[in-house]
Amino acid sequence: MKLGIIGLPGRGKTTVFRALTGGIDSADHRGGQHEPAIGVVKVHDPRLDFLVDYQKPKKVTPVHVEYLDIAGITGEGKPGRSIGDKVLAHIRPLDALVHCVRFFDSSSLGDPHPLRDFKAVEEEMILTDLAVVEKRLERVAKDFERGRKELAEELHLLEQARSVLDEGKPLRLFPPSMESEKLRGFSFLSCKPQLVLINSGENKSRQEIDAVLNRITDHLAGHPGIVLDYLCADTEAEIARLSPEDAAEFLSEMQLEEGAKERITKTSFELLNLIVFFTVGEPEARAWQLEKGKTAVKAAGTVHSDMERGFIRAEVVSFEDFKEAGSMAAAHKAGKVRLEGRDYVIRDGDIILFRFNV
Repeated sequence: MKLGIIGLPGRGKTTVFRALTGGIDSADHRGGQHEPAIGVVKVHDPRLDFLVDYQKPKKVTPVHVEYLDIAGITGEGKPGRSIGDKVLAHIRPLDALVHCVRFFDSSSLGDPHPLRDFKAVEEEMILTDLAVVEKRLERVAKDFERGRKELAEELHLLEQARSVLDEGKPLRLFPPSMESEKLRGFSFLSCKPQLVLINSGENKSRQEIDAVLNRITDHLAGHPGIVLDYLCADTEAEIARLSPEDAAEFLSEMQLEEGAKERITKTSFELLNLIVFFTVGEPEARAWQLEKGKTAVKAAGTVHSDMERGFIRAEVVSFEDFKEAGSMAAAHKAGKVRLEGRDYVIRDGDIILFRFNV
């Protein structure tokens, strides 16, 4: 899972990056002056810990989240001007965006205006998408006039997308931009799943933070693919550098059950509609992410393409049933291990052994 941290300059993106990556310094992880910093985070899952204690495998592989600290969105988008190509090259492949919005005081930037900041970046993404649509629309329209009638559907969809963007609306409000094979490949910015993250100052009360969250929530009423959360990046970045024991004590004093890294990761999984399943053996115990609603044969393909191609069946036990039984043999004896076919819908926490033949 790849998430890009975006936002206007001075909104604390790099501090958020440190908070979410466990204290990684972005300056040490940039490929160049204009390249994003990249931080890879192992997602802690107590269920995987339990399986490791049981199996004692040689290798353990948790789910990973990759965060990119992306610069370059200025909020100065104008007709005919869009986000730079270099920045776009980093944003388009991302699974989702973490949109960092300032809610802390700044002597250089003045009072914070979270909703205004959000709208400024949103407008720039809309203008960027509009430039892409108009360029493609011009070419498709010419080819259609020359007799390529198979382009009729794409032409119609592009015209509809342009109409939405011309109204200043994001393409997340136009479902075909995400669902149609004709448009999905453009990876439009304004329909990417987005976590709007309020970066709050330490002096802001929870009531003030909730008020900001409510204002943005009201503005986004009816918009799919967006969730909101908050953190105090300065504090969380410092906590991220502490040992697990010291961090736990610090969080307890702040009346927080977990740090930003864990909380935001969970929120990101919900945003992208992801679940986790497990494969366990002597060589390796591994957690795998999978889109909710996917079948056993697609889960097999996540592990290896040969498994999907030669899928026979899946032996499945839920983590809770396995934990209650205490061992795989006991789970078998209790009738908790099921044989499922290719169309079985994977559930979060399933432990799976794939049978295949190629």
